[in-house]
Amino acid sequence: MTAMASEPGGATEEGRCVTRTLASAVVIAVSIACLFGLNSFFEPHFDFNSFWGAGRALLEGQNPYDYEVIQDILEPRATANFNYPLFIAALVVPLGLFDLETAKNLWLTLSEVLFVVSIYLLSGRRLRPREFMLTALACAAYVPTLVAFFDQQTSMVSLFLLSLVHVGLTRRRYALAGTALAMSLIKPQTMALVLLVTIFHLRRRGLVAFGVTLGAMLVVAFGLMPDWPIHWWASAGWITQEAGRAVPTIWGLSWYLFSQYWPGVVLLLGLLVTVLLNTEFSFVLVVGLLLPVYMKPYDLVLLFIPALSRAGWKLLLSLVLASYLLLFYAVLSGRGGDIFIGLTGIAFGYLVYQDRSRMAESLRRYRSFLRRGGSLQETPGA
Repeated sequence: MTAMASEPGGATEEGRCVTRTLASAVVIAVSIACLFGLNSFFEPHFDFNSFWGAGRALLEGQNPYDYEVIQDILEPRATANFNYPLFIAALVVPLGLFDLETAKNLWLTLSEVLFVVSIYLLSGRRLRPREFMLTALACAAYVPTLVAFFDQQTSMVSLFLLSLVHVGLTRRRYALAGTALAMSLIKPQTMALVLLVTIFHLRRRGLVAFGVTLGAMLVVAFGLMPDWPIHWWASAGWITQEAGRAVPTIWGLSWYLFSQYWPGVVLLLGLLVTVLLNTEFSFVLVVGLLLPVYMKPYDLVLLFIPALSRAGWKLLLSLVLASYLLLFYAVLSGRGGDIFIGLTGIAFGYLVYQDRSRMAESLRRYRSFLRRGGSLQETPGA
């Protein structure tokens, strides 16, 4: 009798859950449709034009790294070189199926959705709905976020993939982490140190997932264009000529302070030493953002990973406020994007302070190891 009497209440509660799920789905669908409509008011940016032009070139069997080919496809719109590895073709080719305006709307909408999903992955489960909304607004107000959306860049895809790496590592879902880590190589200049350190934390399942995913990406790339690495290197060659002169990394800082690069080598070695003391994913990511030869301010949205997953409001609000102070300084002084190294510096300093005990313990272990090694060397002579 008791079981029978409880069934109507249980059914009612189940119905409410279904209703809430459907209502949430409708709200999400309407929100995405509204974003798609609002994005039609923005002009396609020349950064995005190069992605779309590369996709159209691949569909037409042409070389996407040939600047003249992209210019002909986009005439009379301006564009930049396509400087990405060809295994980003999984994103690029579908864009080429649409006209430029529709493709731009789709891309911006995808970027905005991935931006929100990334925030949820990094902090959403720890936050109440109101706190989540405030966090999302703060992240949206961050200057590199606005630049990433304005330039219609790939930064939000990178943020999403590295958020998955973080989730995979923290929840021991190594296959997810390995797959996302391989896909994040669409921007190799920001991933070198992260890959070098993180790959040793993936375990066997993660390594298999990483290898399979990277292999599939390379198969697609070489299937579309067997000699793409040669053309990619030639297309991106101008980056090395301008290395450090307007980038928010130690090379930009070195050039800004000394008009030379050798101090950057000293900074590089010092930063690499800190990674020996702290191999936590967020810390390695922040150090890695200081090292690329070429990077732009929009890639600093990756600083959301340490700010949301570990440090919380203090670091996030510091980054948002500092981004505007640096923007005003850049406008008044005529500086380029190199000044935004201050944002990475803030995150680095915060994490060093937060992890000072762990880093001190690592330093003590290294000292103990060296002392034991010294005593072992002295024993045979005795």
